[in-house]
Order: sequence, then structure tokens, then C-alpha cells
Amino acid sequence: MTIKLGVDTLSYYCRIAEGHISVEDVLKECATLDADFVQVTAGHVRGWSDARLENLRGEADELGLGLTLGGGPIGQAGRGDVPQQGADRIAGMAHAAQRLGSPYVVTFAGFYRSELWRIPEQIERERRYLVEALHIAASGPDGPAILLENHSDFTSREYEELLAEVASPRVALFLDLINPVSTLDDPLTTARSLAPYAPAGHVKDFRLESCFVGYGSKLRRGFDVRWCYPGEGVADLSALLDVIVMQPRDDAYYLSIEGLDNHGDVADQKERLSQSLSLLRQLLDVD
Repeated sequence: MTIKLGVDTLSYYCRIAEGHISVEDVLKECATLDADFVQVTAGHVRGWSDARLENLRGEADELGLGLTLGGGPIGQAGRGDVPQQGADRIAGMAHAAQRLGSPYVVTFAGFYRSELWRIPEQIERERRYLVEALHIAASGPDGPAILLENHSDFTSREYEELLAEVASPRVALFLDLINPVSTLDDPLTTARSLAPYAPAGHVKDFRLESCFVGYGSKLRRGFDVRWCYPGEGVADLSALLDVIVMQPRDDAYYLSIEGLDNHGDVADQKERLSQSLSLLRQLLDVD
């Protein structure tokens, strides 16, 4: 299998949001890291004209980079959205993906399971909303593949059932290797279950930080889970990546680094991404 290694612009989210760096500058920096592609988060090009999107594609071509489109949420039934609205959101993102030359658009449900854990009927309502929105979107005009990310919402079994219910060749999975932590699933078990459905995905890492009760006590009230760059945490990335490598695929697999641990006033992406890409190339045995 050929694996293309890229960088998601989410790694620069805060600096882009605060105007300290542009999407165009992110592409230039990623090119110096010998990344194969950049996954552009839909929110970072929201409102861009077709001409501007196509110009970005041209700049990427000149830098030797491919572009993919990381999407946004489909919406939430719990907030009053209806499936047609979700399908329209997907269509808008698919249009941007075509202008960028992306083979797919990533999207995801709009809720966090931790907020609905004790309301299973609401989780089911969100699942139905998602299935119906995907049905409408997939039956529309031909376009890029629609990849549903395992975000922080459904379990691996629920994703398998959801994809079976949608049953469209245009809809597949976008596999984030670490997000299963958010639903208290085991990342390795989830990867083994869902990797056959995924032509692309995210890789990051996570670390655990203890929270003590204070007053000099060593009693721990719990711990925080913190996302970090690949190689900076405790995830068994070697085993997780082996699952991807072992999949029988003829086409390339797109694997992008999602560096969510970033800050508006800290320009540390280049160094950290360089170290992560080096580690991933070593684990994947790619140049």
C-alpha cells in the first residue's frame, strides 16, 4: 500500500484564527517538511470564491503538494437541524473540495458523546439525522467521496452499522486513530474494526495529566486527556499504523497529522511536525 503523509491545517488553527499565518503560508511551510499533501480544514477556506480556491490549488501544485478537504460538522438534530440542511452543508463542502482537487471531503456529526452519554434516545436521534443527511447527499450529483470521521460521537460498532445503513459507494469512513479515546473505546480494537472502510485518516497522540485535590495531597481526583503531536504521548502508534499498512488497498491512503495542541502566539509547528513526520516515516518504513 502507498501511504501519503500530510498535515492538517488544524495544526495551525489558532495562528490562522488570529491572523498570524495564512493558509498559503501553511502550504509553504509544509512543503519544506516534504509533506505529500495538506488537508485544508473547511473552516479555513469558508467564504472563499471559486477563483481563490483554484488559486490555492495552483500554489499547491507549484509546491509539489496535493490538497484534500477536511470538513465540518453535518449538524445536530438536537439543535433543530433537519437532514436536508445537513445534506446542503455536505454539498457546499464537496463543491469546495472539487475546486481544490481533493478526492474526498471529510465531515462528522455535530455532537460530543460525553454530553449525551446518559440520553441514549438523543444519541439515536442524532444517528438517524446523520443517516438521512448522508442518504440525501450521496444521491445528489456526482462528486468527491464523502468520508465520515469517527469524531467523538459514535462507537466503532455504531459506525459499522451506520455505514451499512447508508450503503452508498460514495460514503466511506475517515479514520482518526486516536479519537476512540473520546468514546472510551480502545484505539487498536477500533482501528482493526474500521480500517477496512477508510481510505484516509488522522494521526495524533495523547498524554494523560493527573489532577490532584491540592493541599499537598497526593490524592488524585482524576486525570485529563490531552491531544498532542505523534510521538509526544502514550499511544501505541506502531501497532495502530500496522493496522493501516496491512489493509489490502490498490490506491493511496491519505494520512494527515492533526496537531490540535497549538496556540496563537507559539510558532512551533515546523519543529514538532518535522519530528512527527520523521517518526511516522520510520514506523511506516517510507521515504
